Amino acid sequence: MERRYAIRRVKDGLWEVYDIDSDKVVLVGGVALTNLLDEEALDALELLKGGYLTPSQTKKIKP
Repeated sequence: MERRYAIRRVKDGLWEVYDIDSDKVVLVGGVALTNLLDEEALDALELLKGGYLTPSQTKKIKP
């Protein structure tokens, strides 16, 4: 099944990339794609759709 992604506004001027099917924020390298500027969110979305970014399943744990 192909994953589908989109962006949505989370705060004034900030966006996040989310999985349309699960409604969860996408993680890449354990980092949530949230609180991004509009251009950053659009770039991340393009990279995901192009296969240049690969989502991860778990959040990065801070030491």
